[in-house]
Amino acid sequence: MREIYALNDQTISQIAAGEIIENPASIIKELVENAIDANADRISIRLSDNLLDEIRIADNGDGIEKSQITKAFSRHATSKLRTISDLDRITSLGFRGEALASIANISQMECVTKTAESDFAYRFTVEKGVVSRGKPVGAPVGTTMIVRDIFYNTPVRKKFLNTTTKEIRRIVEVVELLALSHQDVSIHLSRNQKTLLHSKVSDDKINHIYSILGKDIAKNLLPISFDTESYKIEGFIGNNLLHRATPDREFLFVNGRGVKNSDIARAIRKVYRSLIPLNHYPVYVLYITIDPILIDVNIHPQKQTIRLSNENQLTTILERLAGEKLLPKREIPSIDALNEDTKKAEAPVPEKTIFELSRERKIEREKPKAPAFDFSDRVPLAAEDKKVYGDKTEPSLPESSPDTERIDSESGAEAPGKVQPLDVSLYQFLAVVFKTYVLFENKRDHRVLVVDQHAAHERILYEAYSKKIRERAVATQLLLAPITMHLSPEEMHAVETHMADYERLGIYPEVFGEQDIVIREVPEHILIDDFRQFFLDSIHLLNEGVNVKEQNIYKIMRLACRSAIKAGDTIYEEEAYALLEELNDADTPFTCPHGRPTMIHVEKRAFEKLFLREGL
Repeated sequence: MREIYALNDQTISQIAAGEIIENPASIIKELVENAIDANADRISIRLSDNLLDEIRIADNGDGIEKSQITKAFSRHATSKLRTISDLDRITSLGFRGEALASIANISQMECVTKTAESDFAYRFTVEKGVVSRGKPVGAPVGTTMIVRDIFYNTPVRKKFLNTTTKEIRRIVEVVELLALSHQDVSIHLSRNQKTLLHSKVSDDKINHIYSILGKDIAKNLLPISFDTESYKIEGFIGNNLLHRATPDREFLFVNGRGVKNSDIARAIRKVYRSLIPLNHYPVYVLYITIDPILIDVNIHPQKQTIRLSNENQLTTILERLAGEKLLPKREIPSIDALNEDTKKAEAPVPEKTIFELSRERKIEREKPKAPAFDFSDRVPLAAEDKKVYGDKTEPSLPESSPDTERIDSESGAEAPGKVQPLDVSLYQFLAVVFKTYVLFENKRDHRVLVVDQHAAHERILYEAYSKKIRERAVATQLLLAPITMHLSPEEMHAVETHMADYERLGIYPEVFGEQDIVIREVPEHILIDDFRQFFLDSIHLLNEGVNVKEQNIYKIMRLACRSAIKAGDTIYEEEAYALLEELNDADTPFTCPHGRPTMIHVEKRAFEKLFLREGL
């Protein structure tokens, strides 16, 4: 064995600094958190052209006593806690006492600070962790931290920084998170005298969010609130028109700290499945107040991730709150051509003109039409897709998606609350364009409804199949040759534990010995060639925590997609009306199972702008 050496203090400090300070954004996060903990309500962040040259952060907080400065820049020195038991009730943003020491070890620092009781402000310089004697200077109450020549003594860290543009984006994201967490603090971020972000103090949370995230997000947020002895939840979730390709607009704050928690994120995303496009993420800003003893914030060097006690209870509450608020507030997207990015964006269309005030009885149309087709029973299958399976023909099915996080359970849940439907009698069929988009005119509201025939039919079929599962009315088929499988003890335990879930879906595995099962019938809606392999894969997913219902829902999506009318298929006027009526009766009519829009409104003013007739 090699000889063991004790590391010197400088090496220990460099290693610690590397864990805390990864980039300029890390410096800003730690210093701004210290300013907020010092009761500042105005914070200014100024960046140099070259981010590593200088970062200047000034606040109007309590300041630091002259006698405390040396301790403030020492490792593991903090005013936030005294004993290990204090970790159970952390309410401040910082608490480890590592931030200033870590920053000082990878840069050259200057600190100007004044308390309300002091006659003067004092200026200190810190180099290689050594604090100079303070010199009296003139400055207001508060603290200004100047960080220069960042990573001058750690060139490896400098080498692995991203481009300036990406580092600035990272800084903006950090400041957004800090600004959103405190509506009573104004934060101004600038570079080269150009403002990058300026949050405004406001008693109204939505106005505060507007100043940080902008109008496009603020106008599409829905408020939620919940209050018990254990939790206080308030904040906003985006409607179905608001979503992003990345999860960087999912903001979660627990006791004022911006954090990440995968279980909470997954619970909220579940509500949006099939309401927003697949592989897109919802937008939300949630504030949770909870007893600090139920939180562990000490599991990440930068305090970005937390662990919660009774986590399942909280995720269930959040999922229910989001569902109750979102599902009745879904909207049809409306195109307003040439006006998406103008300075004076149009206000959202009032809800009463999107969802008609009431659904009246269907009336006879102006001319007689053939009986409407029942689209839920129309399941065209290409001849080449049909294969013999048992005593029936079964189409082949593509492999299931690996993205199980986006395929959460719905098949076993209650159907979502229905939105107030369109008054179909107001819509007159115009045409089908590109053999894909069905056009209807609403003369009363001066708009054209455009329906994607494939997405619409896909939604209709998806809900029909899901309803059969919810009502335990899954049709099954007997196999000519029963499937026998020999399982490992672990696999056998998984099957026996989830037997009721399998039976609910129309799969009936029978125990046939200590480690053998036999399957004599399978559900009609699971259309695959090798059911043996499907069932084995299902057992393995159970062991990875993916329950039976979550596995099954993607199969329903794919079946609905394969069975639906395709883009390019010809449909006629009678079928177009029937399609609209069937879609209007769906629980979630405005998106297909993958979250794409089934219909959009095009306002009359959009055409007027295209032809320069606006105002005539």
